[in-house]
Amino acid sequence: MPRVATALKELAASASRLGGLATETLGDRLELLALELREDRVRILQLLLLALAGATLVLCGLVLLAAAGILALPPEWRVAGLVVAAAAALAMGLGALCALKRRLKGPGLFAQSVAELKKDKACF
Repeated sequence: MPRVATALKELAASASRLGGLATETLGDRLELLALELREDRVRILQLLLLALAGATLVLCGLVLLAAAGILALPPEWRVAGLVVAAAAALAMGLGALCALKRRLKGPGLFAQSVAELKKDKACF
């Protein structure tokens, strides 16, 4: 009977240690998740501000450049100049949107947390 009692005590102690380790690991993961949330919030805000500033400045520059270019043309070529300026503006706008899309394809939200949880899952 004493062997059974000793075995049960050891089992309870092991379960307690395992529970403590699991709680500690979960706490570490939650801290990492909170840190990533703060970092991603800043990153998203920076991306939005950069996109807005870039779009506004490029639009102003394109309008002024197109107006100057069209006014410099002889009157009979101004319609063709408008078409070329519009095509150039559309091409640059699409290029900017493609660059923004590539930038947004970076690591997703909570990438480190997901990777750590996958490692933990593989260990257990």
